[in-house]
Amino acid sequence: MAMSQQSRFLVFVLTIALTACGGGGGSGSTSPGAPAPPPTVIAAQYQGTWISEAYGRALEIGPSELRLLDYTSDFCLSVISESDVDTEDIETLFRLSEGELEWFAEAGTATFGAPGTRFMASAGLPASCQQGFDPVAGDPGYERDPQRELMLMAQLLEEYSVYPALRGVDVRGLYQDIAATLEPQASDKELAEALFELVSPYGDIHTTVDTSVGLVKVLNKSSLVDRLFTEWRSLEGVTPPLSNAQVNSANAYIEEQLELDRLITLSYADEGADVRRAANDVVTWFTADGIGYLAIDSMIGFGDSQNNADDLQQLDQSLDRAFTDLQDVETLIVDVRRNGGGRDFLSLALASRFTANEALAYTKQARLGDSRSALREVYIEPRGSIQYLGPVFLLTSAQTASGAEVFTLAMRELPQVTLVGEATQGGLSDQLDKRLTNGWSASVGNEFYLSVQGEWFEGSGIPVDIEIPQFSLEARLAGVDEAIEAIIEGLGE
Repeated sequence: MAMSQQSRFLVFVLTIALTACGGGGGSGSTSPGAPAPPPTVIAAQYQGTWISEAYGRALEIGPSELRLLDYTSDFCLSVISESDVDTEDIETLFRLSEGELEWFAEAGTATFGAPGTRFMASAGLPASCQQGFDPVAGDPGYERDPQRELMLMAQLLEEYSVYPALRGVDVRGLYQDIAATLEPQASDKELAEALFELVSPYGDIHTTVDTSVGLVKVLNKSSLVDRLFTEWRSLEGVTPPLSNAQVNSANAYIEEQLELDRLITLSYADEGADVRRAANDVVTWFTADGIGYLAIDSMIGFGDSQNNADDLQQLDQSLDRAFTDLQDVETLIVDVRRNGGGRDFLSLALASRFTANEALAYTKQARLGDSRSALREVYIEPRGSIQYLGPVFLLTSAQTASGAEVFTLAMRELPQVTLVGEATQGGLSDQLDKRLTNGWSASVGNEFYLSVQGEWFEGSGIPVDIEIPQFSLEARLAGVDEAIEAIIEGLGE
């Protein structure tokens, strides 16, 4: 979730929590002669139909069962169906807040988190769900239909994504053009190519389809990897299409240069000083000429990435160690140039280490048809046993994406923070995870993350205060990290 990638584990969290309770799948209905229905074990205030219109999700909660549905105007898919559920199971995942049911477990822990999806009580299911659910691969009655998958993805974009308006793309017209050339019995490869045609104009890292033949995904803007590929082509004098040998050569060059750029950064550590790492090597720190350096290379995977509480605990413990070592430095470099994102609640936990007071970090809402959902304010406040309140230079790049951009959005509101490097990737929205009826997973970006001043950086990226390119060829040949070099030489004086 951003990452956040945080939405990537939305369904997973629900599945794990309910499976651990022995759920058997499917609430069903009572027929004559059937055993009596189970006793009520879910508290009455949770029972009923709940809808999150901006996220295309519905919950049906009965006396002892729960069903999660994904829907568009023409489709309704049953995502999770569990029985033998009790109040404790529900309260592991959801809480009532201002008359709405908030899915807090997708966005953090019971005691710390980012805003979770909110569901409002409803008198009934969405229209597309009232006549039953679309069969998915493996269900009785399912029949393969590439045209249906293309239509479903088009509806996800047209009804939920913020990108058609942002990029000025007519989803329906584009869909109709592509559908006209897609054969009814198209192969998986042909369907994937059609989905790529549908997805690519939006240029959004969170608009994706994970197909049987590969991931359909287009970046918001080129990053260091793209520049390295272009660099390799120039050095080798190669033009597409590439042979398999050339692809291998390009990948080897990119990996070599990415490793070189990290080694150059680490070379700034004071002679004889330890370069310390923690949290599965996601966190790195050292001192350089009296300046502290702290790199956070992801917003997920500090501990068990399938356990929010453990991930948060490992981040907290690693930051306690790092800030203990760095507490006496007069200036701190925080490096998220290689951070591709993760979960927002971890980004907020990190940003909370740099404030002495409660501070508004950003506001957030989701697309709701031609309007938006209610604006939600997100705050940070001092967290952990140690905070760093001195001058901070936050290094970002076009690789800084998703949850790392949420961290950047929060940090830029703090008075002691200066942003250095390149504008971020521009993919701040959480990834709204869906699936197609053939079992392929899909996602769109459906949210607006706004700065305290109301700025929207989706697509363009969060700008920096001081522009310094990330690891240009000249810098790599000279063995220097231009951003760190500039800070050491007195950028902040």
